[in-house]
Amino acid sequence: MTRPCTATRLGHLFWTLGYKAGNLLERVPGLKSFMRRPAIGRLRQRILVHYVNGLEDRRYWNQTEMPALLGAGFQRILFVGCEPYTAWIPGTFEECEIECWTTDILPDNGQWGNPDRHIVADIAAIEAHPLPEHFDAVLFNGVMGYGVTGEMMAAIAPVLARLLPPGGLLLIGWNQGLVEDPLALPTVTQWFVHRAWRELPARQMFARSTHVFDHFLRRDPS
Repeated sequence: MTRPCTATRLGHLFWTLGYKAGNLLERVPGLKSFMRRPAIGRLRQRILVHYVNGLEDRRYWNQTEMPALLGAGFQRILFVGCEPYTAWIPGTFEECEIECWTTDILPDNGQWGNPDRHIVADIAAIEAHPLPEHFDAVLFNGVMGYGVTGEMMAAIAPVLARLLPPGGLLLIGWNQGLVEDPLALPTVTQWFVHRAWRELPARQMFARSTHVFDHFLRRDPS
């Protein structure tokens, strides 16, 4: 794997410092309201996008996971969790003629989802909403550990399984130290088999990140 050039590393350092400085300034008495002005908010979002896209695991997502997903022959996917740095993803799937549904529990986060196919819902209760018959893949990246605990994931696994046909893909992206390993959750392994997918390993880890990508396939109930 080639190392990023010096300019790329310096650029990531710049955006990292900007992202952390914004978080620190918001804690300074008297600056919180200033930091939440619309213009400042837009600038912080831009900094956040650059910061996240410079992370090792996010580069892997952009350069390896996404091309594999786009070339898998899927007709319909469910993307769980919408943030400023994921706003380009639904449109990219749709441009490749892959129907992309998005969902997030926070109403405001719908602005980064698919405006034509977005559901505001707790993923554990998503079946209460009108849905297609099934999805070819559920992309659950960056949610477990950021709002979804291991205990909650254990309850969500059967819901996700019902959304997928046998052999359907469940991609879980999670962070070591924030939440339990999905492989340690019995309901996950009950409904899904951990397996390499399209020449990608069953589990992808990183030297400079605690993020982990796990590929699971829906077990055949028969």
